[in-house]
Amino acid sequence: MARADAYSRMVLWLKVALPLAALAILSTLFLIAETLDPEKAIPYADVDVRQILEEQGITRPSFGGVSSNGVQISLGAEAVRPEPDAPSRLRGTELSMRLDIPKGGVIDIASPLGTIDANTKEAVLDGGVQLTTTTGYDLRAERLLTSYGEARIEATDVFGIGPPGQLEAGELTLERLENNAGYVLVFKSRVRLVYTPQE
Repeated sequence: MARADAYSRMVLWLKVALPLAALAILSTLFLIAETLDPEKAIPYADVDVRQILEEQGITRPSFGGVSSNGVQISLGAEAVRPEPDAPSRLRGTELSMRLDIPKGGVIDIASPLGTIDANTKEAVLDGGVQLTTTTGYDLRAERLLTSYGEARIEATDVFGIGPPGQLEAGELTLERLENNAGYVLVFKSRVRLVYTPQE
C-alpha cells in the first residue's frame, strides 16, 4: 500500500513538474533568441515589379533582308528592350550591322549602343561607331543612321583611314551610283584628307 501511494505521489509530481520544465525551456529559448532587425530585409524583398516589366527584352535578336538593288542587309544586337513611351522603338546594346553589296564589297558597322525603330526599319547607332569596309576603309563616327530595309548610311563627325590616307569629315553618306552601278562612300562638310601615296 505504501508503495502504491509513493507511485501515485510521483506521478502527481511529474504531472506538475514536467509542464513547468517545458515552460522554462521555452522561456529560455525566447530570452536567448537573436533579436530580429526589421531593417535587414531578405535580398529579394525589394523587387520592383514595374521595373522588371519595363526591362523585358530580347537577347541576341537579328533583323535582315535584301534591298531592291540586291544589297543583303543584316542587323543584330546583344540585347534589346522596348522604350517605355514607344514600344515600337527598341534600345539595344552591342549592335552590329553588315551590308553585302554586289560587286561592291562588304561594310561592317558596330556600336555599343543604338535604337532600332521597327516601324521605319531604321537604326540609330551611337556611343562610338566603328565602320570598316573590304575596300580598305576603317572609320569612326559619333553617330550613324542606317536602315535595314534599304542600303542607306548617314554618319556624323567621321574620322579614320582609307585608301587615300587619313580622313576627317562632318558627314558621311552611302550613295547609289547611276544606272545601278553600285554604291560609294561620300564624305561631306569640313572634309580633311592627309594623302598617303601608295607604294
